[in-house]
Amino acid sequence: MDRTGAFELARRARRFMIKVGQDMVRFDSATNPITEEQIHAYLVHDDGFLRVPVLVRGELLVRGYTEELYREAFGEAARPAPAPEEGAGL
Repeated sequence: MDRTGAFELARRARRFMIKVGQDMVRFDSATNPITEEQIHAYLVHDDGFLRVPVLVRGELLVRGYTEELYREAFGEAARPAPAPEEGAGL
């Protein structure tokens, strides 16, 4: 996806979770809107194309990947992983 497409994708999102190195940057259009400069810095690679991976879930745009980040994006941050069922896979 080129720069124009990345900006269009970002304009449809209301919330952002962006992995930057070891840190997480968050934006919310109601309290902390993302700027055009931040969209370019965090979502567009030097070659002019969208940085990947990107997950769009409703009004949430997630850039980057960690298991914890995706758990939060899918609303599972507070839930522990389920234990395997007894006899599963037998």
